[in-house]
This record gives sequence, C-alpha cells and structure tokens, in this order.
Amino acid sequence: MDRRRLLTVSLGMSLGTTAGAAAMALTGCGKDDADATAIRLGDTVAESNPQIAAERYFGERLAALTDGAYDVKVYPNSTLGDPAKMNLQVRDGNLHMTKTLFASLTVFDKRLGVMSLPYAFARQDDLYIALLARLGRQLGNILEAQNFKVLAFFDSGARNVYNKKRPIRTPDDLKGLRLRVPQDTVAIDTFTTLGAVATPMAANEILPALQQGTIDGAENNPIFYVTNKHVGEATYWSWTRHQFGIDALLVSKKYFDGLSKKHQDAFVEAGFDAQKREWDLWAKETDNYVKQATDKGAKINDDVDVDAFRRAVKPIIDKNRIVYGDLLDLLPIV
Repeated sequence: MDRRRLLTVSLGMSLGTTAGAAAMALTGCGKDDADATAIRLGDTVAESNPQIAAERYFGERLAALTDGAYDVKVYPNSTLGDPAKMNLQVRDGNLHMTKTLFASLTVFDKRLGVMSLPYAFARQDDLYIALLARLGRQLGNILEAQNFKVLAFFDSGARNVYNKKRPIRTPDDLKGLRLRVPQDTVAIDTFTTLGAVATPMAANEILPALQQGTIDGAENNPIFYVTNKHVGEATYWSWTRHQFGIDALLVSKKYFDGLSKKHQDAFVEAGFDAQKREWDLWAKETDNYVKQATDKGAKINDDVDVDAFRRAVKPIIDKNRIVYGDLLDLLPIV
C-alpha cells in the first residue's frame, strides 16, 4: 500500500462521519431532494491551480455517489471573499464549503497554528506520517469543536521565499525585506525573527502590492508563485523550505449534521477520493511549475543554509509550548 492510499485509509478512520440533528442554516440543507442541491465551495487560489481541479473532482464523485443529488459549484480566485470571510461563513452555516490554510483557522483555535511552525517537519513524508496518527485525529477534533467538518487534507507543498531584490541563502539575507505573510501570528513572528518586515495580507492582495512596491516579496509554493503571476514581479526564488503546507477541505458541520447518514458517508468518501486526486496532481504539477517559473525568468536558488534558518527560528517553537501543548509532542522534530 503506497503512502497516499495509507494516509487516505488512516484519515478515514480518524475523521469518520458524525451524524447529528442540528438545525439547517442553508437553503435546501439536509433534504435528499430529487433535484440537485447546489453546493458552493469557495477558494482563494487561481483557476489553474491543481487544487481547483481536485475540488471539481470532489463534485463529480459526490454527484456519482448520490445519484446526482448535489451539484458542487467551485468558486476560485477569492470570488466569495478572503479566507477570513469564507471561514466564518462556513462555521456559521452560511456557506457550504471552503478550502483554507490552517493559518487562516487560528482565529477559531490558536492551537491550529501548530501547522504554521517553521521547520516543524524535516521532510514532507514526516508530515504525512504525523497526519496518519494522532496529529491528524487531533486536528480533526479541534475543527469539529468549531463547527467545521474536515473532508480532506490537501497537499500545498513546500513554502519558499521569493522577492525582487536578491537570492536568500541565510537569515541575514532577509533583513529589511518587506515580505507578505499569511494573516497569522506564527508566520508574522517567524519572519520578524528572521529579520524581514513581515507584512500580513490576504492572498489576492499580493500581486498589486508587488506591482506597487508595497512589498518586496512573499513566500509560498511554486504552483501559487506561477498561477498567481508573482513570478513576473519577484524573480528571485530561494528554496528555503521553511514549511510543508497542508490545507483543509472543509464543509460546514451545521450543514453536514443535517444530512442523512447515507449522504454524510458520500461527502466523506468523495473527500477521500478528492484527497488522493489532489496529492497526485500536486506531485505531478510541482516540477512542471518550477520549469514554468524558470522559463518566465525566475532565478532559482537552491544554495540555502537550512540549518541556519532552523537554528534561527527555534525560539519560536520554544515560546509556543504553552499555546500548543500536547500537539507539539506530535511533531517529529520537537
């Protein structure tokens, strides 16, 4: 059994289905109607991002598993708002689904910031192994307590620094650079500690900020870098690999609990299938987008002193022990 199949099976055991009788907050919730119920799924990434393809595959699988009872409509490019807005709507039962960064969920429970800690995993496989076990179960439990149901963990790859001015080899190279970071205290603390001017903003604000010179750069994965057209503005890409990202595909628990058991199971199964599809797409597309970045003029730098970065940010992990508690014990390097 390969690691993707193993992770899918294990997450199925940890996330499970939770039947409930909550009142329905959305029109058409909880009814197995003959006509298809429209499900709105909001995301911030561009149309060409493989995560959007995986979300549409989720819709196909859900329709197939329910004899066409649901029609999932995916809204990319922050069409339905920024992460904060969509997450609140899903939590309150006013939007069916979203896919979001864990960093954007810390407003609901600070412990979820554990997934933003820098260099918490030495390799991507270490992250997968942790999600196979108690870490994945704990994250699912924390989110359920906040009225989110996790349907899948989407791979969002290694996050790296890119900017307009210079390659980044050591923490000293970050000093003075105005870098966009997610609206998350851990990310802000990380890059402030490294000497950058951490500038939190929503994903859809990055490109105009680069164009206007408000920021010098940002940090993210190669697919985001290319699909959001940042490569044309910030050509210095450095493989800092400071975080291996995982996003959450979420459905409103208020909505989910109002469904029949049969349809709850269909949502969960479609989530597992979408997760497998997303991981496969992400793995295949990453190398392709690195090549696209190079073809578009990116100066790729792999000469990064990762050990120096890891030493520099260790105090961030140490000072957050009280906040993250037992979750820190589930990280392989802590």
